[in-house]
Amino acid sequence: MHSGIVLFLGMARRGEFESLQRRGLPLGILVDTNNKQRLCDVSKFVVVERFDFSRPLDELVAAVRGIQQRLGIACLYNVNELYVAQTARVAEALELPGVRPDSARLSLDKSVMRRRFQERIGPKSSARFSVIDSEDGLMTFANEVGYPVFLQPSNVSASMWSTRNNSAEMLLASYRTMRSEVPQHYQDLGQKAQRLTVVAAEYMEGRNISIDCVADHGGQVYTTPPVDVLTGQDVGIDDFHHFARLLPSRLSADEQAELARLAAAGMQALDLTTCAAHVEFIGSRLGEIAARPGGNRPRILELAYGIDALHAYYQVLVGEVPDLRPAHQRAAAIVTPFPARNGILRSVQHLDRLAKLPGYLYHEVRGQPGQRVGLARSGFRAPLYIELLADDADEVRRSVDLIASWSDLYVLE
Repeated sequence: MHSGIVLFLGMARRGEFESLQRRGLPLGILVDTNNKQRLCDVSKFVVVERFDFSRPLDELVAAVRGIQQRLGIACLYNVNELYVAQTARVAEALELPGVRPDSARLSLDKSVMRRRFQERIGPKSSARFSVIDSEDGLMTFANEVGYPVFLQPSNVSASMWSTRNNSAEMLLASYRTMRSEVPQHYQDLGQKAQRLTVVAAEYMEGRNISIDCVADHGGQVYTTPPVDVLTGQDVGIDDFHHFARLLPSRLSADEQAELARLAAAGMQALDLTTCAAHVEFIGSRLGEIAARPGGNRPRILELAYGIDALHAYYQVLVGEVPDLRPAHQRAAAIVTPFPARNGILRSVQHLDRLAKLPGYLYHEVRGQPGQRVGLARSGFRAPLYIELLADDADEVRRSVDLIASWSDLYVLE
């Protein structure tokens, strides 16, 4: 075991630390006081401290240095999009292993990222796009590529404020909403220096697939099996939230191999090393790459294959060869149903029915009565989290389809 603790920066949630704990690695966390997400069970962590991550970087470095001097730090560990840049800069300042700050910045700017893909992999590797700074510029781009136009902020996660726009009226409305609401989202997260960048892109047809990877110090990329993703669009809701993640993938072996090759090429195009990464595809083209584990991906990989992606991330950070070998193969899904509209949550129905579904393993209600809930395009997260696990992949997919059919799952005001 390497000396020092594994220090999480910002936040950690259920499913993002347990395998490290089971392996006996000493864990610590510096919690961002601005983050309102539910913190994981930190009762067995060696150290739990809190810090306002909106403070200047040198103060964050000093806070981490204090922990380093008391306990030693084997590596900094980040599982959240919000802390990619800060983790990289703190690691550099304290000479700890991690992704380089310039590569972290590339992964956080979707416009620069796609330009890299097209320059280093090929012009058809990702969608045509443009950074938008005015309504006139938006209309010019739309007239060049045609409708529908995909619009999203450059630097948020979980498909928040991402929209498919079929007309000029829809596109302008989405753009104005984003300009109005996203800056407040940054303020709510304590990211006071963050500035909104809007990216418009041609709308790509095709299945949504993701692959998680780790890259070692030398840039060699190790990939996990692809995960099939159902979005709100796939279940009849005009939104791009991830409704369900499913394993095993329905892709052929050749298709899986080609996407693994493209995932590695995408990471190398961004010069990503010494990190975990989450790669998203639309059909056979790169969507985007995030320099951290994908949301819920370590958990579903563990359920379906016994793959310990969290430990593989730790291994590349401390200079070991990562082990991503599967231990078994089962069928799994993680489902996060969103409401079909925005509103005030009054109750969640059918929880008794949920527990009787084939393959049901676990669920967690994350939305509270009286809380405002809604679509990812409006900046919301799912009020319900569900895990399914079975030996039969068709059984799991049937249960996912049943959940999607419950149009009255949420009672809203």
